[in-house]
Amino acid sequence: MEGAEPHARTQASDGARLVTQLAGPPLAEATGIGALTLGGFLTEVVERFGPNEALVLDDPLTGTTVRWTYADLGREARRVARALLATDLGKGNRVGILMANRPEAVAAFFGAALTGAVVIPLSTFSTTPELAFLLGHADLSVLLTQTTMGKRRFADDVVELCPATAGRTVRDPTFPYLRHVAAVGPVDDAAGIEPWSAFLARGDGIDDALLDAAAAQVTPSDLGIVIYSSGTTDRPKGVLHHQQAPTLQFWLQSKLFARDESTRMWSALPMFWTAGMNTAMGATLAAGGCWVMQEGFDPGEALRLMARERVTEPYTLPHQAAALEEHPDWAATDLSSLTKVFGKSVFTRHPSVKGDTGWNMPTGYGLSETCAFFAAHASDAPREHLKSSIGRLLPGNELRIVDPDTGRLLGPDEDGEMAIRGPTLMEHYVKRSRAECLDDDGFFHTGDMGFYDNEGFVHFTGRRTEMIKTGGANVSPAELEVQLRACEPVKLARVVGVPDARLDQLVILCVVLKDGYEATGDEIRDFLRQRVAAYKVPKQVLFFADGEIPMTSSETKVRDEALLALVQARLTDQPRDRSRR
Repeated sequence: MEGAEPHARTQASDGARLVTQLAGPPLAEATGIGALTLGGFLTEVVERFGPNEALVLDDPLTGTTVRWTYADLGREARRVARALLATDLGKGNRVGILMANRPEAVAAFFGAALTGAVVIPLSTFSTTPELAFLLGHADLSVLLTQTTMGKRRFADDVVELCPATAGRTVRDPTFPYLRHVAAVGPVDDAAGIEPWSAFLARGDGIDDALLDAAAAQVTPSDLGIVIYSSGTTDRPKGVLHHQQAPTLQFWLQSKLFARDESTRMWSALPMFWTAGMNTAMGATLAAGGCWVMQEGFDPGEALRLMARERVTEPYTLPHQAAALEEHPDWAATDLSSLTKVFGKSVFTRHPSVKGDTGWNMPTGYGLSETCAFFAAHASDAPREHLKSSIGRLLPGNELRIVDPDTGRLLGPDEDGEMAIRGPTLMEHYVKRSRAECLDDDGFFHTGDMGFYDNEGFVHFTGRRTEMIKTGGANVSPAELEVQLRACEPVKLARVVGVPDARLDQLVILCVVLKDGYEATGDEIRDFLRQRVAAYKVPKQVLFFADGEIPMTSSETKVRDEALLALVQARLTDQPRDRSRR
């Protein structure tokens, strides 16, 4: 696939302007693209791969192994869809899915889409306050959840936030659009929320003809999903996409990863991340393969699943792969079924693995705003290409490089801010207008820096934004800094990211305490742990004296580059967490 499609650099006169941009191959010429609605996608793969095994889960809720074929998935998704129609759900209404990786979550995802609803996968990492924000901001009509996940008790959390959810019809001014909640799991753990079996039974009176008629009215241009992504503000941003965006990613990524009906892909990446939704779930189903699911990452359990299920492709984040290699069972586990592993992956160092030398892990550039990949290298890309760029534009995509200071459009090999447009670009952010999100030509300005060369390869050179990428997740410094305004001992807080070989970046918190106050790093971390998801809590807290953090001459802003240099010097001298009283 690598280099097979033409890529063009265009220069066109637009009045007094000279427009310079890079264009990917025309979308109309892309091969292997099927239905471009989520419901249509499901129908197509069920018809093509009906008896194939689609999903496997060792279910913590029941202690049993669940195996669904494509036919099973299609049947269960339609049961969810009929139940939703029985709640009087209308086209464009929003259905939240607060579930871990499990077959019912996939059925809920596609079942909601069949009705024409907007599907909103919600983070299972969310604390109760974060969940309260998401439920309100998303304007949900229906919430589908599970009773528990590990130590989390989602049913209890939901009822705590909205006591009316313990009834059959919700009326609560805090969540004015919410009408129904249902939960997978033991009834005793449901806190009064409607059990999954009772929810599905609602749809028994809905005729298949009505469901098929509703599904037939859904088009690729209809709104389809919302992805919540940490932004540069103190709250997550909801990225609103049309039906076409995720489905096009499913088909394209299936080809990028060279998946087929023999694929058995293991991943614990959650569906509320684009990597979990598109690369793990969608791209595997598009090929007729099987997703070996794990609710939450556990290295010992993952190794056991890979061996037992004869997994062919492990899809991990770098820190997960490192944890697998460090596990005591690593060397003794039979991983000989793994073939789709890449050159320097830890899996290629395993004594039982003899990987496909012609396959490399696809790499590229993408955002929640593009529903994942915007530019990429396919699995057959030469390794020298993987090292030198982030790939070529996917079909239909367009890239402009903009001088961030002047707005001037730049040409090949000129570094600037990347502005992007294409068939998987978001419609807009939830509760913000399209004009607030995109420029007059419909391009999204990413805040990331890069350039393209004369061969059509795209190069990423850095981030203009403050977002910290750690362990595959985005952490907003502003969110943590806003939370710390309520921490009594803290006078000034600044969050920075420092490079890390395993996690990409480490989240480091810099603190100045108020005169007369005492606090330790652990105390401040505990304060944040009660308010934000665990992965957002800084790895270390560094204390600075008043006036030690470098500020601008006006004393109104922190000089970030100077502070980062201080932090890196401090970490070099004292790698352990420095806290003081």
